[in-house]
Amino acid sequence: MGSTRTLKRLEAGVKVRLTFVVIGSLAEYYGAPRQTRFELQRIWRFVDEEIWAQPSHAVENSGWDAYLEFERLAVGIDKFETTLLPGLAQTERFMRMLFERSELSAQEIGRLIEDRLARQSEFEARLNASLSCRFLLAEAVLRNGCGDHEFSRLLEFDERENVTVKYLPFSGGPYPKLNVPFSVLSFRNTEEPSIIYLESPYERRFYENSEAVGTYHQIIEGGLRQAKSLKEFKR
Repeated sequence: MGSTRTLKRLEAGVKVRLTFVVIGSLAEYYGAPRQTRFELQRIWRFVDEEIWAQPSHAVENSGWDAYLEFERLAVGIDKFETTLLPGLAQTERFMRMLFERSELSAQEIGRLIEDRLARQSEFEARLNASLSCRFLLAEAVLRNGCGDHEFSRLLEFDERENVTVKYLPFSGGPYPKLNVPFSVLSFRNTEEPSIIYLESPYERRFYENSEAVGTYHQIIEGGLRQAKSLKEFKR
């Protein structure tokens, strides 16, 4: 790394300005695979950008998902979904049903389910402390493979003090600007802007510029005002 002082500051949690070379050295020092090192260095090039993307194939090759790292740091998560249950609220039955229809091997399915269950456990543990979460769901989510067990899980989430789950009924639509799934992640440090996250089969896109953040905050707040309680939903 060129400096043991830099390493000690970093491991002590002190904010450090990292260079391209140091990123690679750190990845090598901690034993990260070559693909992960490559992806970290690729993302480093966007450090001063307010809009950037991580290709889905880069996530698969490196095993490093920028969104999941941001999710672990967030103190506020707002998610809007149009068709599928949010990954954080899926049951194991739903995960298996979803992954088995994606032409994946049994080994890959098992690994994905294990990873998602671990992510859920970490998420739920944080809900008891510093994290708040709001799910805004289109009614289609509640009618697309969402059985009694899944719906009960959503109700349990909604009962928690720092979780809100609401849905947008078909009868009230269409809802302007609420046609694409997205997430808004907020952080404890006020110097760090909120992050808007959108995902497609090809890439994961991140927006940090204030205009985009403001727009999506307005969209989620407007949607929540029009949404109904889960207890009003009838199958």
